[in-house]
Amino acid sequence: MMKNIIDLTKVFLISSFRKGGGKKKNRILKIILYGILFAYLIGIFAFLSYEILTGLIALHQQESFIGLVLMGIITLVMFTTVISTMSVLYFSEDNRFILPLPLKPIEILSAKINVLLAYVYLEELMLGLAPLIMYGIITGQKFLYYLFMLLVLLALPVLPLLVVTLIVICIMALTRGIRNKNLVQMITMTFSILLSLVISMFSSSVSSSEDVMALTEKAGSLVQIYKKAYPTMPMAIEAFTKFDFLSLLLLIGISLIAYVAAVVFARKLYYRGMLGSLYSSSGISDKKLDERNAYRSKGLLFSYVMKEIRIYLRRPTFFVQLVLPCLILPAFTIGVTYFSIVSQVDKAEFMSVLKMIYENRQYGAYIFAVIILCVMFLSMYSFISTVAISKDGHDAYAMKYLPVPFHKQLLCKMIPDIATCLFSYLSVVLMAIFLFKVPLIYLLISLPLVVFYSILHGFLILSDVRKPKLEWTNEMQIVKKNLRMIVTMAFSLINMGLLSVIAFVFQAELPVMALGLSLLYLGSDVLLYRYIRKKDIALADGFE
Repeated sequence: MMKNIIDLTKVFLISSFRKGGGKKKNRILKIILYGILFAYLIGIFAFLSYEILTGLIALHQQESFIGLVLMGIITLVMFTTVISTMSVLYFSEDNRFILPLPLKPIEILSAKINVLLAYVYLEELMLGLAPLIMYGIITGQKFLYYLFMLLVLLALPVLPLLVVTLIVICIMALTRGIRNKNLVQMITMTFSILLSLVISMFSSSVSSSEDVMALTEKAGSLVQIYKKAYPTMPMAIEAFTKFDFLSLLLLIGISLIAYVAAVVFARKLYYRGMLGSLYSSSGISDKKLDERNAYRSKGLLFSYVMKEIRIYLRRPTFFVQLVLPCLILPAFTIGVTYFSIVSQVDKAEFMSVLKMIYENRQYGAYIFAVIILCVMFLSMYSFISTVAISKDGHDAYAMKYLPVPFHKQLLCKMIPDIATCLFSYLSVVLMAIFLFKVPLIYLLISLPLVVFYSILHGFLILSDVRKPKLEWTNEMQIVKKNLRMIVTMAFSLINMGLLSVIAFVFQAELPVMALGLSLLYLGSDVLLYRYIRKKDIALADGFE
């Protein structure tokens, strides 16, 4: 059995990370691009870690940095696992091929969980490794620290991943009898939102402001706050800060026991849910189209846009991978930030400090920049434009023969992506007003810039027009095995870097920054619109 699990894990990993194969030149380019992006992110986290550590060392609370990083890892694991569990366990393209094979459900489930763990370890490389190495360098830790660090990072995410995975498996098993994939999507989305809120509230109840004030008076004791945040956190922190071998063994032992128990308990439930996901109906009505009035009542372009939106909402893979993150990520990031702050300081004092900041014109540009940076960060997870044509497969060839100019069709396909960016902005605006009491003037000033930025984000569809991926047999090949999705991440990171330099390095005034960036994005939108209108026929003939 163990050999089958190892072999299946290798096959699933190759299928997940190969990105559909391709020419050797494309594979090398992919590695280079991912390497540059990874190095960029590592640099950002290393710089932030240095700044945070410098402040904590001055307060003799540097050990609390370890708790902060480990809690961030657990939070990220529980959030991303909600999305990745659905795609890996139920909407994977290889499920139809492995079912007829003489494999036991426990072997399939174990291999799938191993793939989820591989995803988590990659996230740890980005979020956890650089800050913890920075901590070791600044505080002068010895080799034993780095050995314990690697072992803790291997064991810590296992339990939170299993908790989320088991809940999703139970939900999918229960919905097998409900032969409607749309309902399964809604249940999963609801669970994701509830999970995010639970994490936010749980983080806020870690400690009261009085506890924090009492602990800050004692050097090195602030780390005790994070020990209350999660069952295995005390063992992880003890292993890090005191090199406690017993705590490390307990952490590894609990993780292994939980892994085995979860697989044994969920093997039949997973098999039941996988069958339901493969053979349940989509829930899409078979009502015939009234061709005489379908496009006359509301217009051809409106019908085109609504057709695009329905595709993303009705297909489980597109909904879970492309739409769901854009719906829940804004509330998750802003909510966790707010409740984490107010749980450790007096809310009234915190609001009074914010009021003083808002009344100081010097900080106006910083507030504006933070709002825009939040929107740019959230837009990093909107991949709709980069797959807008590829998602249609062979049906995309019909675009060349429809009685609608090709550039107008591109604009229609951009609208769902633009809408997700504006939804992120609206979420940030509402939470900024009701949670952080940000004056409305900053939000009104940022609106034109965000609108122009969202339109420019929609023009990322040009990366998919050049060589769309029309040859695919499963939707997962589009949303998970598409190199062009890195374009979205690179676009957001470049703009975040540009804004950070303007706001925090050159310290530009608010009117100059708002007007300058708005004109920059507006000019880019106009140029790209003129480009697709001028190259209308050439773009349509670009893919054969």
